[in-house]
Amino acid sequence: MRIVKVLNNSLILALDDEGNENILMGKGIGFHKATGYELKKDEVEKVFVLKDRAVSRSIIRLAADTDSVYFEISKSVIDYAKRTHHMELMDHIYLSLTDHIAYAVKRCESGIVLPNFYSQDMKRFNPNEYDVGKCAIMLVEHEKGVKLPEDEAGNIAYHFINAQVNNPYNEQNRRISRITEGILNIVKYYYHMVYNEDSISYSRYLTHVRLFVQRLVTGQQLPENVEKVLYDSVASACESEFSCVDAIEEYIFKETSTKMTGQEKLYLAVHINRIRTSS
Repeated sequence: MRIVKVLNNSLILALDDEGNENILMGKGIGFHKATGYELKKDEVEKVFVLKDRAVSRSIIRLAADTDSVYFEISKSVIDYAKRTHHMELMDHIYLSLTDHIAYAVKRCESGIVLPNFYSQDMKRFNPNEYDVGKCAIMLVEHEKGVKLPEDEAGNIAYHFINAQVNNPYNEQNRRISRITEGILNIVKYYYHMVYNEDSISYSRYLTHVRLFVQRLVTGQQLPENVEKVLYDSVASACESEFSCVDAIEEYIFKETSTKMTGQEKLYLAVHINRIRTSS
């Protein structure tokens, strides 16, 4: 394969022998490489065929804003999941996991901790996925010198539950996907928005909404308690978004007979604000 563009040290855009564009991943694959360089087979660890344009374009955009070490960490974690627990994973895991880990490190370095109150349940009911999450934490500490909180293992585990091709949660995942789509449509029509589905902002927004719905349908919402000062501050700054969340809560109650907790409302309002301001 011949290099078309170096995206970062771990990712390149290349042409195969038939002239098709592919994204290639490998540790140091882009280091000191130039356009036109012919790659050897042993330099390539993962090939993303650009037939899945959405995933490929999102990876290209993420590569522009993210240190290549996070792609390498994610690749190692995914390899561990496949090798150790024989997980068959969809390609979008390379995008969502890389973005999640990079953002988790940024939060940790800024002293922001988002607790996962159901890590113990995750450890009990999804031990393989939780083990992969622990592997990710260990690799982050080794590669970046940042010790993520143990709760982050549970957050990372969610990505591996969602990305498995053949898993025991398929019926549940279909329900999660349907409710997620309903929420996205409520926000879209509430604000007369057109989502840029190729953007990193949309990818982050979609990931948050899906993880929220997963917590909802499995009875693992974040607890009701939230600091009143924080809640009131965000509610004042995001008055419109909280009104939108009220509409979402009505939809969710019809679908699940469940009310949203205060923390879930708070986080969802913040993410709606982010997607609005980035569009």
